Amino acid sequence: MVDPGFVLVDLRFRGEPQLVMRPLPSHGDERKIGPGAPPIRTEQGWLSIYHGVLQTMDGSVYRLGVALHDLQNPARIPGVGDSWIPPPEDPWKLTGYVRNAVFCRGAAAEPEGSVKI
Repeated sequence: MVDPGFVLVDLRFRGEPQLVMRPLPSHGDERKIGPGAPPIRTEQGWLSIYHGVLQTMDGSVYRLGVALHDLQNPARIPGVGDSWIPPPEDPWKLTGYVRNAVFCRGAAAEPEGSVKI
């Protein structure tokens, strides 16, 4: 079985893959997690926006989460956000091939400190 977590592959040196993040029990992403936008380098660490999957009686719900990874060792995670950003609310996010889903494919850090997703 494949671990439903993040795997870091060093494309520059073609090193061995390394698991850097797993779903957190009782966090709303315990089914699996997956990547979102490329990580953003900050003074505090790598800001990663990822999607987490919660299994409900009505099916899976895909939501966005945020984690902060150490700059030198991305497998060290000083913090994971307690809130999900944003929940699937719009009609096109609640229906379709994948219901109840929000994915992030891009993010940009703004000069004043905010992040646009």
